[in-house]
Amino acid sequence: ARMSAGLRRQLPFVALAVFLVLFATMAPHGIVDIGVYALIYGLAAIGLSLLLGLAGQVSLGHAAFIAVGAYTQAVLVSKANMSFIVAAPISVVASMIVALIVGLPLLRLRGHFLALATLGLGIIIGVVVTESEALGSTSGIYGLPNISFGGRAYDTAQEYFLLLTPFVVIGLWLAVNIVKSRTGRALSAVNDSETAAECLGVDTFALRLRVFVLSAGYAGLAGVFYAHWLTIVNPSVTHFEVSVKILLMVVLGGLGTVWGALIGAVAVQALDEGLRALVPILIPSAKGEVQLIGFGVILVLVIILMPGGLAQLWQRVSRALGRSTVKDHGVHEHEITQAEQRELLDKSLEILSRTDHEPAGTTIVEIKGLTKRYGGVTALDNLNLDIKAGEIMALIGPNGAGKTTAFNMITGVLPPTEGSVKLHGKEVAGKLPHVAAALGATRTFQNLQTFKSTTVLGNVKVARHLRSKAGLLRGMFMLDRAEERHIETTSQAAVDAMALTALADHPIADLAFGKQRQVEVARALALEPSVLLLDEPMAGLSGPERDSLSWLLRRVKSTGVTIVLVEHDVAAVMALADRVAVLDDGKLISLGTPAEVTNDPVVIAAYLGTDDDAEATPHDSVSTQGGAR
Repeated sequence: ARMSAGLRRQLPFVALAVFLVLFATMAPHGIVDIGVYALIYGLAAIGLSLLLGLAGQVSLGHAAFIAVGAYTQAVLVSKANMSFIVAAPISVVASMIVALIVGLPLLRLRGHFLALATLGLGIIIGVVVTESEALGSTSGIYGLPNISFGGRAYDTAQEYFLLLTPFVVIGLWLAVNIVKSRTGRALSAVNDSETAAECLGVDTFALRLRVFVLSAGYAGLAGVFYAHWLTIVNPSVTHFEVSVKILLMVVLGGLGTVWGALIGAVAVQALDEGLRALVPILIPSAKGEVQLIGFGVILVLVIILMPGGLAQLWQRVSRALGRSTVKDHGVHEHEITQAEQRELLDKSLEILSRTDHEPAGTTIVEIKGLTKRYGGVTALDNLNLDIKAGEIMALIGPNGAGKTTAFNMITGVLPPTEGSVKLHGKEVAGKLPHVAAALGATRTFQNLQTFKSTTVLGNVKVARHLRSKAGLLRGMFMLDRAEERHIETTSQAAVDAMALTALADHPIADLAFGKQRQVEVARALALEPSVLLLDEPMAGLSGPERDSLSWLLRRVKSTGVTIVLVEHDVAAVMALADRVAVLDDGKLISLGTPAEVTNDPVVIAAYLGTDDDAEATPHDSVSTQGGAR
């Protein structure tokens, strides 16, 4: 079954290769000529789709990397007399090196700042090649030879199309493999929620940099073929319109799908030719690249009317055709008994439990003088707290007391104004969340931070990022199959532990709030943490779900995991916790066992209330949103 599934996964690529070969041999010469440009630009679009659709990084200067590849190839072939086969890899690597150099500072930017920075890169490359006499200035480098090797000259549209076909098919296959790999899952998660991905151990900057460099490699390869097809390379290859065209290919094809990039490349190239013919008819006085106006109009219309591009249109059609099948697939949750759930949990913990937890009673989290100020407001004031291995420590207090702020600084989501946080004796205060995660600390969130673009199981798989090793290259060439099977097994165990088995393949965005909350807990368990920080995990859960979660947390604690809990359900906290820390207005006002804290007059006055309203207060305090602090 595994072999047949693998073969089925390869069938689309075999079909694509057969179609392209038939197209090259049967289509009219003029149409094949358009197809050559579509495949050349399609290579660059596949790379950009990984960067834009998967990593969520907008590049408005992707033509710069095409230009680096094209000019390097032209210099090596025409001036160094290298053969195509020797020069091409060097040219691709040159584009990747440029991307690495500029990516180190640029990818620390976000949103429109990054887009503008890449636009500036394109302008800089354009100025450099225009002003460089060694590169032919405005005339460029011309008279490049047609590609010829293996006793065959690729000097016609048909021959060139056939030469491009294996590069495009293999390039697409590699890109699809990346999307389905450990790296692809992590990047998709970063695109959905960077904070949650970081707290699961994903080094977002390093991953984005790798994909940025890889996308430049695809563009550099496109530049190599561009140079030999036109037999001339001049500054026009760096123009903004080339970047716009590639961006339009990705957007029109559909963000998040590399297949869409290739389909978008064909559509945009056909559109380009059509507009070039149509615009002079509609506007007789039109000159230059007026068809760019048409591109702009279409880009705006696609973003407004069909933001998912042609891929979204295909999904709508597929859903319409298979509506009855979709309606009945995996929507109803199979009810299981409490005994069955507990049996599942025990099996899951056997798979997920670690054997290297520190001895019970050892200080595992050491917090000293932890303070966070926002201007004149102090959200957390000089918190000193030691959390012991194997205990359940609860943080309670009214909304705005500083509980979530403390969580954010322990896990690296926020840098402290002052103070220190040590995990297993190592400083994590002020460092990024993946550092704390690598030391075994992970968390859930007060406000849900799920990965909306994937399923329940897909969410949980991201948590295995730290416990797996396959990098970009292993994922590209499918050398990660054994590891992927282990990820599947362990992730499924975490899903089973939360009694979400029937919903494993269901899109998480379709689940109720309480179920999504449970997925967050399953995801945190899948990381195999030594310290598990849960921020209001019972918010939105029903009574039976709360009881199940309480039982689960006790069982998890028994395996040696340290649990830190922020919760407004005081009754549940007092039943669960070994120790309770009470915060009020950013200050620690009490610390002790549940019995000691419950009887502390300071706590009663600040939070629990008097005997007359003690029954009502816990319920009044429950909030699914909690305080901002």
